[in-house]
Amino acid sequence: MIPKLLILLLIVLVVTPYANAVPLSDKTGLKFTLPVKTDGHSFIVEATGNLDVTNLDFDKEEKSITLFIQSSLENNSLEISFPNTLIGGDYTILLDNDEFIAEIQTGSNVTFVTMDFSGTGKHKIEIFGTTYLDFFEIRDVIDFDISDGYVDDIEGNQSTNSLIFTLFDPGDDGKLSVQLSDDVITPFDDGSFIVLIDDIESDYIIENDNIIINFDSNSQQITLIGTYVVPEFYEIAPLVLATSFIGLIILKKYKKLFV
Repeated sequence: MIPKLLILLLIVLVVTPYANAVPLSDKTGLKFTLPVKTDGHSFIVEATGNLDVTNLDFDKEEKSITLFIQSSLENNSLEISFPNTLIGGDYTILLDNDEFIAEIQTGSNVTFVTMDFSGTGKHKIEIFGTTYLDFFEIRDVIDFDISDGYVDDIEGNQSTNSLIFTLFDPGDDGKLSVQLSDDVITPFDDGSFIVLIDDIESDYIIENDNIIINFDSNSQQITLIGTYVVPEFYEIAPLVLATSFIGLIILKKYKKLFV
């Protein structure tokens, strides 16, 4: 009797999930990570949905991201995320060449587009922005020169008042020269800076408003520390926005005084 009950229980356990089963793509989202390289910058576009993303095109002139979709389901759900610095501003969404009203949520760094639409087969989704590469790069405002090596990246860290130069392919006779400017970084009260090479304090010289730092083939990172460093775009943007609002309020009050 007991063996029969065990066999019956096993049959129920095996059959029940299939009796209530739904397609895997209906229950879970398939995630696609799609790289975009443009004008020397690399970005990631992510798409999650119950369908297949077969390809992505990016057009910097049109400020557009185009996704090509293949779906085997009638009811489709898709969430697309991309950095605001890739494309931003006001967005227009097209589904199969027709304008589509999607749910758009824009955060400080990433925009999310959520779409629910019908139809099996192939679809084309186009996202148009009004800005392209809309961000501030600190290396664009720093006048520097390097010999026997390359600067791979420059980071401004406002919390430590430092400029961080990441080196690529350094040589034994390397020299980094950075033009000093109070708009970029300011020295300590005695006019000095702190220079770290791979977190070890190192010597430097100052000639004609340039700080000159020697490095060798083992050097990977040079950190220049002062009392102020120009903030990155994401740090200054709220300040600019707040200043704009304050200016607008003052202007309105000023106009009321002379009405």
